[in-house]
Amino acid sequence: MNDPEPVLQSFYKIIHTTCHTQWGGLEKRIFNECVWMEKNGHRPVIVAPEKTPLFIRAKQHGFKVYAVSFKKLSMIGEYKFLKRIFKNEKPDIVNTHGNSDSKIALEAAAKTRVPLRILSRHISAHVRNSWYNRRIYKKLCHYVFTTADCTTQHIKEVFRLRDTQVFSIPSGITPPESLMDKDEARKQLADELKLDPDTRFIGFAGRVSQDKGVSYLIEAFKKISSRLPEHHLVIVGYGIDTHIKFLKTLSSSLNISPKVHFTGLKQDIWPLYRAFDCKVLPSVNINNVPFEGVPQALLEAMYCRCPVIGSRTGGIPDIVRHGETGLLTETENSSDIADKILETLLDNTAARKRADHARMLVEKYHTIDAMGRNITRIYRLHQIKLDRKFI
Repeated sequence: MNDPEPVLQSFYKIIHTTCHTQWGGLEKRIFNECVWMEKNGHRPVIVAPEKTPLFIRAKQHGFKVYAVSFKKLSMIGEYKFLKRIFKNEKPDIVNTHGNSDSKIALEAAAKTRVPLRILSRHISAHVRNSWYNRRIYKKLCHYVFTTADCTTQHIKEVFRLRDTQVFSIPSGITPPESLMDKDEARKQLADELKLDPDTRFIGFAGRVSQDKGVSYLIEAFKKISSRLPEHHLVIVGYGIDTHIKFLKTLSSSLNISPKVHFTGLKQDIWPLYRAFDCKVLPSVNINNVPFEGVPQALLEAMYCRCPVIGSRTGGIPDIVRHGETGLLTETENSSDIADKILETLLDNTAARKRADHARMLVEKYHTIDAMGRNITRIYRLHQIKLDRKFI
């Protein structure tokens, strides 16, 4: 006799897996989504490398966690461990979030007959049409979630997937209960950096890595610093030591290091968005291929009514609509970045109007509630399919 078809429940046990070890948009997405799901009656479980920020925060929050490294040398043993996890936990859904964990977690989930299997693709980098990728995207997972329309279109074309198999679901932000007054936030940042209380700020916040194009922002700041004597550049976020050193050396070589500040990772980013006169995200392509999804850092700044400038790559144009919710620049073009910063800071009325439109866009489409509702809608769509098949 055949085993009965697996079915989903009204409230779901969801296991999220990731091989990533930092604390960026991907990890924030997983954690915030789990918090939202828990508040709405579901039961999240997180599988991640031990001692990583996500693993630690998830454990502190009270989520059930499993430590898996997802390293090549331990893949066979970890595949067997994942099968045991899935067999014992009996999840309704397994959602993978990285290349390494997708390879073994989706196999283990399929083997243990998990009813719904989802692969989340957080970056816009192209996916090769290899036999194993075809197996992952066409056989092992039921749905693919992306964070940007360009990624959705690419995956549909490469693997010939239907519209009902790939969904663009950008990460939703979790707004704070209240926002600090802009002048108060600016003075607080100036005090922290031991600067004059009247100092103004241009900001970057996010993972400080080569693909974010921070070097072009520093070069752009050099071009306009003489026209903006009150402004300093603040770079917020975690980065590899060698890249941070490179950026500091670049600032020094351009003779602007006293006005360029590296704060490192900040737990509470919201006052910084309120302190900035504009936030710039100058992301670049990697080997001529878009890398950026829809960045949470831009959505957070937009919610704070901080005028935003982003490069024309990946999922950034999905939310930064040029002249309406922000300004777009060409990639790897410091002169264009400089021009857009000046346009933002020297025409306050137009910048404020764009910032108001940006806030409305985020409130309507890009909060954690909007994201959660979109995801659970797909869960229930799959529930209906399973119910019909079982009947």
